[in-house]
Amino acid sequence: MPSVPRWLAYYLALVPVFPPLYLAGFYGLRFWKSLRPQARYALMLFLALELLAALFSPRPLLSLPLALLRGLFILGLIGVGVWLGRSERLGPLLYGYLVVYLVALITSWITVGDRLFHWARLVHPYYTTVSLGLSAALGLLLAVGVPSLPRGVRVLGGALALVVLLFAGSRGALLALFVGAMAAAAFGGVRFLRALGVGGLALGIALFLAESERKVGAITRLLNLKNLSGRDKVWEGAVEAFRAHPLGGSGPYQLGPYLDHLYRAGCHLWVGAERLGLRCPAWLEPFAGAWLIAHNVLLHALSETGVVGTLGWAVLYLLAGYAVVRAREPLVAAIFFGFMAMGLVDNPTLVPSLSLAEVFWVAVGIALLRSGLAVPSEEGVPGQVDEPGLDPL
Repeated sequence: MPSVPRWLAYYLALVPVFPPLYLAGFYGLRFWKSLRPQARYALMLFLALELLAALFSPRPLLSLPLALLRGLFILGLIGVGVWLGRSERLGPLLYGYLVVYLVALITSWITVGDRLFHWARLVHPYYTTVSLGLSAALGLLLAVGVPSLPRGVRVLGGALALVVLLFAGSRGALLALFVGAMAAAAFGGVRFLRALGVGGLALGIALFLAESERKVGAITRLLNLKNLSGRDKVWEGAVEAFRAHPLGGSGPYQLGPYLDHLYRAGCHLWVGAERLGLRCPAWLEPFAGAWLIAHNVLLHALSETGVVGTLGWAVLYLLAGYAVVRAREPLVAAIFFGFMAMGLVDNPTLVPSLSLAEVFWVAVGIALLRSGLAVPSEEGVPGQVDEPGLDPL
């Protein structure tokens, strides 16, 4: 199998550590012509509906450029996936997630000490606890789904990912792991049953600790399905936003004021940053609502882009799902169905993110190529990786 060039392997490994590097996703727009007409028309329809929805929003002059940038970014990421061509080429990401896991463990120990093993959840300087959980689920999928990665890296990555998955306490991430692994196994990825085993081990540990005298809040939280962590209030706010603007929604990244349960708390950084003594700077306060989400993919689409924009998202997801089913690539199927399952309680496909949603859309691009809805680009992935430490493919 052709390897990725050394520079690309390093770049992919660095993206989880320095997320703004994903802005190179716009580079993928140059592969637009690699898409077959049916895929191209579907993506054009998605973008057109997003722009039309922006016109119906309360602030069209702000919503239009934001909708255009987000739409083009998603199309660019899909183009990057077409360029990469194979899911195994995502393997170097695991190196980056290993760094993320280690930083989270060190940061958590510095900020909460031994309380980490009682009630505290893992924190990270810039990853949220939910993002940590999803990064752990994705790391496990990469560890079992890319066998050409060095064995030591896969074992270490899997072990640390299990620890992070447990102590992040994210039920959505555990759901993503289970659904993703089952989807991959259904498409011939028998090795992904190992990921199911790891997920079962996580649940077994949680059950044991739940029945023991020593309570570990982050872990036993995984079994608490009654506590929605305020999502019911957030969902109510999203419904109100949709009722107020049913055609075009509130506009991209403008949903925050409608999510009163979160918005009234003011400008706050993520927990890890605040425990390290960082506070929200004054210049960021006017944008405090930009990163507030509806914690459900459908509700977020309806509240932010209305009926018109949601139709565009439906076109995009249907195209992606069709390509994934046709491609029959186990790792791609794991990422797609796992992320979509988590979309019931979060927004793991919304860009920009901490590299996680970007991986999802790159995987969709890979599916388009493997399904025949795109053709290999004339500008193929060049070169070979000849350094053992970064030769996963």
